[in-house]
Amino acid sequence: MKKYYELLGLPLDEVKEYFDNRKIKYTTTILQGKKDQDKLIYPRVIKITQKENNVELFVTYFSGSLK
Repeated sequence: MKKYYELLGLPLDEVKEYFDNRKIKYTTTILQGKKDQDKLIYPRVIKITQKENNVELFVTYFSGSLK
């Protein structure tokens, strides 16, 4: 997956725009814990997996301290 390595850690909106511009189909899987959900507000892509005809984006939320 080296071709998508530079997208890891980016905000979800930027990664979606990247794939939309290239007309690549994708699905999004949200990974979310149970603690402090009110503080976790920034979705970031942490893993990208190539499927048959599309890409799967794994996303988790981070606190505002990463902004």
